[in-house]
Amino acid sequence: MKKILIPTDFSAPSLKAFRFAVQQTIGTPTELVLMHHTSILELAPDSAFTGLYVPPPLDQVAYVRTELEKFIKKGLSSFKDKAKLPKITPEVIPGIGTVETILEAQKRTRSEAIIMGTTGASGVKRLFIGSVAAKVLELSKVPVLVIPESFRLKPIKKIGYASDLSHVYKDLEQIKPFSELMHSRIEMFHVEPMFPASEAFLKFKADKEIPALRAKNGFANLEYKLVRTRFDNDFFAGIETYRRNQKPDMLAVVTHKRNWLGKILNPSQSKGLAYHTKIPVLAIK
Repeated sequence: MKKILIPTDFSAPSLKAFRFAVQQTIGTPTELVLMHHTSILELAPDSAFTGLYVPPPLDQVAYVRTELEKFIKKGLSSFKDKAKLPKITPEVIPGIGTVETILEAQKRTRSEAIIMGTTGASGVKRLFIGSVAAKVLELSKVPVLVIPESFRLKPIKKIGYASDLSHVYKDLEQIKPFSELMHSRIEMFHVEPMFPASEAFLKFKADKEIPALRAKNGFANLEYKLVRTRFDNDFFAGIETYRRNQKPDMLAVVTHKRNWLGKILNPSQSKGLAYHTKIPVLAIK
């Protein structure tokens, strides 16, 4: 992975996300682009706002750049081996629309992933219901990794990949760069029962499919678990059961609405997302 974008608002959650990114990329050629979006509404006087973009005062942008440098220094203070730290490129981007600015920055910098932070239960609710992070997660064309503020920084040894079994190889190919970067293994799991039963599940034969996937480059350590729930379509209970019993260090989920995993973006399902505060969540399309 060559480049990762990390949006920050100078908050504790974004500091945790930055430190997580640094920890995972120490000793690698990966570049971290640490960006702060400065809203025109924050920088320009009220009388100056006409509904059109007005370049903010240069001295205020310079002030924000100084704050970003302080943020970087604070984030790196806990790392002892400074020689192995990844390259960090700070960017202050004035404009209107935080989500749009982040997505444009990702395209302009050609970042292969976005890492963002979130807070506790209320943060998870905001994350999946119309917040900046939720919109980035929903609209981003590259994987988005969400780091909860409560997560204690540690090596990511196992990634639990929640699969509907319909696009397994394609999904694994998106998870692969993260598993390689973090030197972690992937454990795929499927939640059952689902009603109506999917054609992909009915066709999937673990005793044949898993060895075939292991034979492919990069998936030699792939494992598979079938997670049973008491009720049909109890996806969130299944993920929580998996998290509690198998203890993954990170979850990978598919957010595209092509399948039942797309439900994690549905506000009505937000009550089932409290477990997301415990470990990082990688959202792929």
